Amino acid sequence: MHEMNTAMPIGIDDFAEARRKYYLVDKTAVISQLVQHPAQVTLFTRPRRFGKTMLMSMLRYFLDIEGAEEHRRLFDGLAVSRDAATMQLQGSRPVLFLTLKGWKYPSWERMQSGVQRQLSKIFRQYSYLMDGDMTPWDKEDFLTLVRCQADIDLCQDALAFLLRLLEEHYGKKPVLLLDEYDVPIQTAWTHHYYDEAISFFREFLSGALKSNDNLDFAVLTGVLRIAKESIFSDLNNLKVDSLVHVQYPEAFGFTSDEVAQMAADLGKTDKLAELRDWYDGYRLKGQEIYNPWSVLNYFDRDCQPEPYWVNTSGNAILQGMLQHASEETLQAMQGVLQGHSITALLREGVIYSEIYANRNALYTMLLTTGYLTCAQSERTDLGTRAQLGIPNREILALFRWEVLERYQLDNLPTDIQELMQALLQGDVATVQRAEEKGIIV
Repeated sequence: MHEMNTAMPIGIDDFAEARRKYYLVDKTAVISQLVQHPAQVTLFTRPRRFGKTMLMSMLRYFLDIEGAEEHRRLFDGLAVSRDAATMQLQGSRPVLFLTLKGWKYPSWERMQSGVQRQLSKIFRQYSYLMDGDMTPWDKEDFLTLVRCQADIDLCQDALAFLLRLLEEHYGKKPVLLLDEYDVPIQTAWTHHYYDEAISFFREFLSGALKSNDNLDFAVLTGVLRIAKESIFSDLNNLKVDSLVHVQYPEAFGFTSDEVAQMAADLGKTDKLAELRDWYDGYRLKGQEIYNPWSVLNYFDRDCQPEPYWVNTSGNAILQGMLQHASEETLQAMQGVLQGHSITALLREGVIYSEIYANRNALYTMLLTTGYLTCAQSERTDLGTRAQLGIPNREILALFRWEVLERYQLDNLPTDIQELMQALLQGDVATVQRAEEKGIIV
């Protein structure tokens, strides 16, 4: 009998590596849903470290026509292998897998040169396309991109250009898998070249995604849904799966059943209550979802409950929004720390120029980035109205130490400053006095 791998895949985003060397939570059932009747463009937005890149890697290994026979063995015994119709599609498409995770530069000039280098790296991986029947002018553009000599217009067209070359080479429409699409835009906002970046990436993406006869379908991931008007201009074939409108609740994070199975496999079933207390609480379409990064780290570190998520990355935009939040908003967030809920009208499309002016935008971002969870919601004529609260003990700790601690306290009234410090220090008596005074409602 094959011995089970019990090492936790901390920081492992490659599906093949995780499958061969580490404990793997089987998420392959979602492949059937995504590839049998795919939307032209599907955008998944989930918090950081919730398994987005692993899902994209899994799709790549499943669909890619290159290495199809070898990759098929990766799925032996997994859920998708029991779906004969879906397995017929395994290894059937050319795949362009691209991550923008590293596209972070401190200025527009650096971004432009960085994009040239990133595109050069990508096109070098597909240098075999030049061995086919590529036209002389396509070869010239291809080599210009490889040599980091492409101007801004050629860079903008590069994604659509490569998809066309793939279809011409294979005689089949390729699939585009674009991971962490919003990283360059977040970076641009932080470093004050947002307009230039939006202009570039709107063309870069729309050329590949909008009415592209060379594309089979595309799957994108990110943390935030950037407003359609900003980056997905006139893209009418976009299907968004988010924490607000969930289509695939089990695709990211771990379900209760998956965590229970993991605990059983590792001989740690006595730790389930602690796991639930610390890392559960994300409610997606009736499913309880655990933070996968934290669960993996918990098991990897001898079941020591800590806020593991705190060190994965910062969120400069979130911190900026908190620094610009009104006193009323801040007081509402104090209530959340005491177990109260916030009522919010969710505003999912982020328009960065308005990001500091709308309290509902802050609450929506806190939900989207994983700091809040939706206890219940209802559709209204104005949008989705939701009751939001803190999902678990880990996030309570993060609010105190990662978010609220960084809030600029100096400009706040004295009683609010004292309340903030009390919350950060766990001073229950001071918090109770604040409630008596009506500072917390």
